Amino acid sequence: MSIRRPILRCAMFCLLILSAAQAWAEIVVVVNARCGVAAMTRNEVINIFFGRNRQYFNGVEAQPVDLTDANPERARFYSLLVGKDLSEINAYWSRQVFSGRAQPPVKVGSAEEVIKWVVSHPGGIGFVDLSKADARVRVVYELAP
Repeated sequence: MSIRRPILRCAMFCLLILSAAQAWAEIVVVVNARCGVAAMTRNEVINIFFGRNRQYFNGVEAQPVDLTDANPERARFYSLLVGKDLSEINAYWSRQVFSGRAQPPVKVGSAEEVIKWVVSHPGGIGFVDLSKADARVRVVYELAP
């Protein structure tokens, strides 16, 4: 019984460290490496993800992809980008759809699916943890925690 306590404490400590590391992971906005966009401003990212701009500065059609509500990275992304929670983001998109002004980005379930979407669409743009970004995409904006 006395051996179980240190093991349990160690396991709990490891989980705490892992969750803290995940909470500090940097989220980046990525685009298709061949779309001709090297960097973006915060406002440009906001305008594309909120359907206000449908093209990059070079005329290429922007094709944003979002994560599902079940993915915690989605909440972190919008909190860091615009300081809003998911209920506010979902309400915004409900108003846009109801009024006929815009449709929300396509939603996928994981960072790997975001990367695949971005790679397979010439104007693809999405967000992932920095550790998931690879040579198939170009990081154009970083959201520091």
